[in-house]
Amino acid sequence: MDRRFIDECEKEELHLSGAIQPHGALLVIDAQFRISHFSTNIGAFLPPNVVVAVGAEIPSVLLEMAAELGERAGSRLQYDAAMPGSEGMLDVVFSRNTQGQIIVELIARHDEETFRGIFSQGVVPPASNSEVELQRQALIEKVCFQTGFQRVMYYRFLEDGDGEVLAEVRQDGVGGSYLGLRFPASDIPQIARALYQQNPWRLIPDVLAEAVPIVGRDAQVPDLSYSDLRSVSPVHAVYLANMGVGASLSFPIVVGGQLWGLIACHNATPRRVGLGKLSQASQEVRSHTLGLAGYFAQRRMQLLDGLVRRFGEAREIVHDAGDIVAAWPRLGSWLAGEFAVDGVQLCLNEGHVDWGEGFEPDALSSVDNWFVSQQLDSVWLAESLQRQLPDCPLSRVAGVLAVKAKTADGLMLRVYLTRHEHIHDVAWGGNPDKPVERHDGVFGIAPRRSFEKWVEKRLGRCRPWDNEARLLGLKLRELVMQLGRRN
Repeated sequence: MDRRFIDECEKEELHLSGAIQPHGALLVIDAQFRISHFSTNIGAFLPPNVVVAVGAEIPSVLLEMAAELGERAGSRLQYDAAMPGSEGMLDVVFSRNTQGQIIVELIARHDEETFRGIFSQGVVPPASNSEVELQRQALIEKVCFQTGFQRVMYYRFLEDGDGEVLAEVRQDGVGGSYLGLRFPASDIPQIARALYQQNPWRLIPDVLAEAVPIVGRDAQVPDLSYSDLRSVSPVHAVYLANMGVGASLSFPIVVGGQLWGLIACHNATPRRVGLGKLSQASQEVRSHTLGLAGYFAQRRMQLLDGLVRRFGEAREIVHDAGDIVAAWPRLGSWLAGEFAVDGVQLCLNEGHVDWGEGFEPDALSSVDNWFVSQQLDSVWLAESLQRQLPDCPLSRVAGVLAVKAKTADGLMLRVYLTRHEHIHDVAWGGNPDKPVERHDGVFGIAPRRSFEKWVEKRLGRCRPWDNEARLLGLKLRELVMQLGRRN
């Protein structure tokens, strides 16, 4: 992926677009409950007798509701059929932005009376990985039914920032599948991921709809971070259009305070979804997320309990040998089995002891000098040394899990657990390294056009390190600190 494209996406201030999508109208209210900004389409939503002007008081019905909003940025209130509009009742959403202003979103009611929802069964933490998969599929089927979108995907973010479609449901007649395909991290920039995490959903009813500008009493653009009406990034609109998407809807999966994944919904043509349906689908996703978080917490506790027992054997090995260096022939073999690696090397002072097929002397010296000098975490994982340390001498080692710890004697010990190259195929949704294409001149650099399955044969990488490997590394560091040999 062209670095210029990534940089342009990350610099785009999505929350300060100064415009909204046209399926709703927006007011910005200051601390005195007076209008500081409004969208230019406001007249199409409010009755003719309601006059909106900068500096004017908001209608009394809105004032009563706005007064209930919390003071914290991100506070949110939602009212169904809260006030009459020009063509029927309006749903109203209030949110507090980072500037202390109140954002009022007015959205026309949409087909709510015809909706018969599937009621959530609440939080049911899965007991196994197979149950996780079953609940994942059940969730996207519910969301597909509730929203009517033609394609719904369960999209997970990987450790390296890329994303992968773990589950998919499609309505009859929808061709093509993204199931199992991977998408590069640049497809969803960090600035967009932060916004996903701050909102219960993101709806784009019409990808190609023209944005509606916001006008105000001064040049300051209101922060729309918590507004679902926020206008669509031109780059994102092109991206979706290139996928053949006419409408998009996303729900965040937030685990442990981090954006873990998304429920991504696509429709080939524009599609509106009412606030009631969005709220119920969002609740389904939140219930699933709570269950998933509980499952991860339980798995982590089980893993940690198991690590205490497993590392008891390592302590016995060192105790029987007298010190960690003398124990290395047995300890190295034990570590290789626990971490599923090809080689294990222990460095102390200028010397080192080896087990298996680890770094060659020149490569070990280069990696060790770099690792010791870096203010990194005490546990470092790399799947591709060629990418992370391009100046490292050529080596049979493709990836490494490294641990450094200072013992009570002041000795800095380093352990390197190494894996050889693992050649494997990765199926992408389009070629992620294809040079970006020029658009019609309006946006300059634009996203790739093709999302057809493209298979990459990955070279120069080891088998991926998982979260269990990181926890094992932390436990190994504890062991090294306690059992390190005095020189």
